[in-house]
Amino acid sequence: MKGWIDMKRRSDMRGQTNMETNDAPGAGAACRLGQVMRAVVHTLLVVLALAAIARPVAAGGARERGLTRVVIGYQAIPNGELVAKQLGWHEETLGVPVHWVQFNSGSELNAAIAAGSVDLGLGGSSTTVVAIAQGVPARVIWIHNIIGENEALVVRRGSDIRTVADLRGRTVSAPFGATTHYHLLTALQLAGVEPAELRVLDMPPTEMLAAWLRGDIDAGFVWEPTLAAMLEADGRVLVSSGELAAQGFLTGDIGIARTGFLEQHPDIVVQYLRNQMRAVTMIQTEPNRAAAAIAAELSLDGAEARRQMDSLVFLDAAQQLSAAYLGRDGAPGELAEVFLETGRFLAEQDTIQMAPDRARIEAFLAPEFLQRAAQD
Repeated sequence: MKGWIDMKRRSDMRGQTNMETNDAPGAGAACRLGQVMRAVVHTLLVVLALAAIARPVAAGGARERGLTRVVIGYQAIPNGELVAKQLGWHEETLGVPVHWVQFNSGSELNAAIAAGSVDLGLGGSSTTVVAIAQGVPARVIWIHNIIGENEALVVRRGSDIRTVADLRGRTVSAPFGATTHYHLLTALQLAGVEPAELRVLDMPPTEMLAAWLRGDIDAGFVWEPTLAAMLEADGRVLVSSGELAAQGFLTGDIGIARTGFLEQHPDIVVQYLRNQMRAVTMIQTEPNRAAAAIAAELSLDGAEARRQMDSLVFLDAAQQLSAAYLGRDGAPGELAEVFLETGRFLAEQDTIQMAPDRARIEAFLAPEFLQRAAQD
C-alpha cells in the first residue's frame, strides 16, 4: 500500500496540529462553534428530509424512468464536494435539479442509500466497508480525499492523559462506524488497551462538542470543524489519523453511488465526476479560490478554511485510476486491499459480523465511470 502511505506522509508534513498543541483559544472559536452547532438542525431534520424524498429503487421502476432530481448526500468536510456545491457546478451541468442532504456520518448515508433516498454521497472508508458487508446497493466511484491531520483524538490540555494507555478508566467518544471510530479502536489496539477498559460512547460530532463543553467526556476522536472547536475549547491532540496512517492504518472519504442510479443514469454520474475533477484541479492550482468557496459553505474565514482544506490530501483522476488507489475496470487498485484489511479489523472488533472477501470488495468498485469522465 505504498501509494496510500506516501500520500499520508505528505499530509503529515502539511498538518498544523501535533501532540503538544498548546495554542490559546482564538477569536475564531465562536464562529466554529456556531458552525458546528448549526449542524444540529440538520441532524434533527434529516429524517424528515429523507422521508420527503424517499422513492422506490427497483430497477426499471417509475422512479428510475422518470428522474425529477438528483439527491446528493454530503458532509461538512472541507473538500471538493463543498467547492462544487458552493459554486453550483452540479446544478449547472447535471441537467436535472439537485437536492442536497447533509449527514453527520457515513452510517447515516448508508441507511439513506439502502432506503433509496439518496443517489450520490460521501462516507468514510470504514463506513464504506460496512456498506459492503451489509449489502448496501451502491458502488464506489470516487475518492474525495485521503484523511490526514483533519481527524484526531483530542484530550484536555491540562489532563494527565499523555498516552493512549492513559485512557483506561476514562470516557471517550467517537461516531460509531466512522473513520474516527476505526482509528480509535486502532490506537487502543496499538497501545495494548481493550475497549472494555474504558467507556466508549457513540456520539456524532455535534453531540460530542456539546459533551466536551459540559465536561462529560475526557476525550473524543473527531474531524473538522468539530476538531478545531474542541482544540480551541482547551483541547490538545493526543494522536492524529495522519500518525496512524503512517503506521499503515489508512482512511479516506469515499464517493459512492446507488446501484440503480448508476445503471439508469450513467451520463449524470460521469458529469458529476467531471465536476469533482474540476474541484480537485481548483484546490491544487487555485487553493485560495477553493478555500473561499469552502469558507462560504462552512461559515469560516478564508485562512481557517484554507488550513482545514490543507489538512487533507486530494487526488486527481490519473492518480485515482492508478494501481495505488482505485485502479481501473478489471484491474482493482490498492483501495481493495485497504478495504479488505479494514473489514478484517472491524470484524475482529465486532463492528461488523463478517468481513467482506476480496471478490465482494472488488465488485463494489466502479472505476469505469471515472475512466469515462477522464477520457471525455
